[in-house]
Amino acid sequence: MDKLDKMISETLDDEDREILDRIGWEQSSTEMASDLFRGKVGLLNLLLIAGMIVFFAFGLYAAWKAFALTEVVDVVRWGLIAIFFLLVSVIAKVGLLPSFQANRTLRALKRLEMQVALLAAKR
Repeated sequence: MDKLDKMISETLDDEDREILDRIGWEQSSTEMASDLFRGKVGLLNLLLIAGMIVFFAFGLYAAWKAFALTEVVDVVRWGLIAIFFLLVSVIAKVGLLPSFQANRTLRALKRLEMQVALLAAKR
């Protein structure tokens, strides 16, 4: 928690603080990763990660195959295949970043809504 969060927490009574603690202040990386599999796009993110793992494994296999060959044409062929599949797996991983950011933004918005509602209820 930063200084502003501490000041907000100090002004709340015990019941309001308990409600905000249920929402949570900040999530760890593992909690954010597990949130990727919830909600409307959870299945899509799961399929994206599964595809990323498959593409990465095939990219590693193609790279290993390229290093094991001696013919230049075969090395280039398998090397290009390896580069393609490894790049596709990296692009799939980068595709998950908007979901991370959207979840963080929605969580912060819910926290803000809760704080506004608590302040409105006190007046």
